[in-house]
Amino acid sequence: MLFATGKHTRRLFRKGDAYHPAREGAKMVPNKDDVPAEYHYLIDWYHSTYAPRGGSPEKSDPILGLRGLGKEIWAGEDPDSYVRRLRKDWPRT
Repeated sequence: MLFATGKHTRRLFRKGDAYHPAREGAKMVPNKDDVPAEYHYLIDWYHSTYAPRGGSPEKSDPILGLRGLGKEIWAGEDPDSYVRRLRKDWPRT
């Protein structure tokens, strides 16, 4: 139910996160019946806002949503040529 984002950091698991194959089909969210009623709103929040069903991480994560942004800038150009062109006017040290 938690996903390691670093050595000492965790966040709630979302569809699309990497996991060990042995965890296939494992529980990602507690069943409402197993949680006191006063916390049901948290499970609702998880499903509606944090990790909506059918949503991809790119759509729900603002950083992943940047994938491909600006690709038209270098479209059809060799990456090494592009970097050389950008750096040609840099002062030499």
